[in-house]
Formats: sequence, C-alpha cells, structure tokens
Amino acid sequence: MKRLLCLLLACAALLALCGCARAREEAGTVTLWCASDDPLLPALREAAAAYNQSRKSGAPSVALREFDDDARLAAALNTALPDLLLCSHTLAFPLDERGLLTDTGSEAAYPEALAARCAGIGRRVFPIGSRVQLLVTRGADAPADLFTLCGRAAASAAEAKRPVLAADSYADLICQAVLGGGEFHADRTRDCFNADFRAAWNALAEAAFSGGLYTGDALPAGSLPAQYVYSDRLRAGVPEGCTLSLPPLGGKPRLADLRCLAVTAREGRQARGAGAFISWLFSGSRPAGLALQSGLIPALPGGEDTDALRALLLRAREETLWLPDGGSDYCRNRSDFEAAFRAAVDLLK
Repeated sequence: MKRLLCLLLACAALLALCGCARAREEAGTVTLWCASDDPLLPALREAAAAYNQSRKSGAPSVALREFDDDARLAAALNTALPDLLLCSHTLAFPLDERGLLTDTGSEAAYPEALAARCAGIGRRVFPIGSRVQLLVTRGADAPADLFTLCGRAAASAAEAKRPVLAADSYADLICQAVLGGGEFHADRTRDCFNADFRAAWNALAEAAFSGGLYTGDALPAGSLPAQYVYSDRLRAGVPEGCTLSLPPLGGKPRLADLRCLAVTAREGRQARGAGAFISWLFSGSRPAGLALQSGLIPALPGGEDTDALRALLLRAREETLWLPDGGSDYCRNRSDFEAAFRAAVDLLK
C-alpha cells in the first residue's frame, strides 16, 4: 500500500512538471537583441516589462539580450537571428533589402518621405526616433553656425586658457557641412578635393591650433561655452544656465541616425508573438512617447512638449532629415575618421 501511494505521488509530480513545461512552451519567449548603449534601451526595457505584465494569457513574453555595442550586435547576426532587433536604420534597411526580415501583419503609417526609404517600413521595419547633435551654449549668443563658433573658439581661447568648443562627433559635424556639396567619404585623402570639406576642416583646425577645440572624452553637457551634444545625452534635462538649440544648417537637411525595431522572426509562433508586441508598442502615441523619453526626434505623430528638449525635438520633426545609406563610405569609415581627426588636430595644439 505504501509503495502504491509513493508511485501515485510520483506520477502526480511528473504530471505537474509536464504541465509547467507545456505552459512554458505555449507561452514561449520573443527575443529582442539590442546594444547596451542604444539610446532607446532604457525606455524599451520599461516598455517590455509593461507588455509582459499586460500580455494575454499564452502570448509569448519579450526578453532583451544586450550586446556591448552596435558592432558586436551586427557580428552576432552572422551566426544567429533573434525575433526582434533594435538597431540603426543603417543596419535595418539593408537587412530588409536582403529579404531577412518578416512581415508579421502589424502595420504603422509613416510619413511618405520616410516610407520611401525602405519597402519594409511600417510592416517589417518600424522606425521609432532619430538621434541628432544639438547645440548647448553657455554664456554665448545662440544659435550660431559651425564656422561662427569655430571663429569664436579661436578668438577667445587665449583669454579663457582652456577649450571653448567640443562635439560628441566631429565626423558628424563635417558630414553635415558637406551635405549638398558632394559625397562625404570620411577619408581625408579623398575628401580634400571637396571645397566644403576643406572649409569645415580648416575652421576646426584653426580653433584647435588656438587651443579652443576640445578633443578628449565626452564631457557633461554645459561644461564648455559651446558643445554639440547627442540629443539622447540630454534626456535628463538641459543644464542650468545653458541654452539648447538646433544648429542652423542654411537650408540643408539635418544628419540623423534613425533607430528602428526590425522583425527578424521567421514564420510561426515567434513571428506572431513579435507581431503582438509590435502592435502593442506602436499603438496610439506610445512610439512618440518612447522617442521623446529617449531624447530622439519621433518618427511618428504624437508627443507633448513638456520641457525644452521635447519642444525642440518636436520642432525638428518638421525638418527634412538626412539618413545616410548603410553601405556608404561615410558609414563604413566614420569611426576611423573620428579617431584620425582627433589625433590630427591634437598635433596642432
């Protein structure tokens, strides 16, 4: 009798374990890959947690896997594919062109100019917001263009006895200056024949020669009289006593890095789970709110200008944004050019 009771208890325990395993299998998990330095990551973590709590019974949950940076994320795609991918448009658009993305049936209506950039936008690629460099000034008239700021830096550096101008990305500054005047290769030996490139390079070099250009690690916004700062670095607020502005461009489009959610799940349960999350994430004003919370220009309508940064980002949404092609020389050479530029102007100090 005792043996029979033990056997029945063992069977009951096995059945319970099988039930738990079956429940986990039914629910499953939608994997979302992202870089740990992606400007959207903090807001997306919160969104995934909220979705997991509110999802329907039996619907897959969303789990994030973080990589150190965009380069390691892109390298990992050579060996495996997640269900969803948070990345730059420079990666998402080529993946769609190669037929590596999946149409889940979820849709979002984007402005015509943006939708024309990639056939999968709104069905396989879901842009959220664009990262741009903004101008933070302290104790100076604002806004001012790059050449005016470089002239001020060169003139005032001797009196200040310290740098007065900095940028999170000098490659982006020079690319912006070249827009409309020819292709920027991010290669000094090739770009030196471009008059716009020479003008921007020489202006920055003159500021550096006078000691007015900072080329070290990124400083907190507001540390110098004038700084070009990535918009997502300002999401905690504009430093006290500083003015935030859109750098004037003289009618040129504004260089931007568009952050997107791409559907890489194959057909079946994972694709349906990814589609359910996409439908939830891109409902109402949620995507615009995610972008503004992350310090990005929203790709979709909605959002409130509750502070200076959000007001500026919403104003920038009305501008024409220039999104570099992922296969361009600029995107391939950008990182090396940035390091080479900083090393070159350091020799001028």
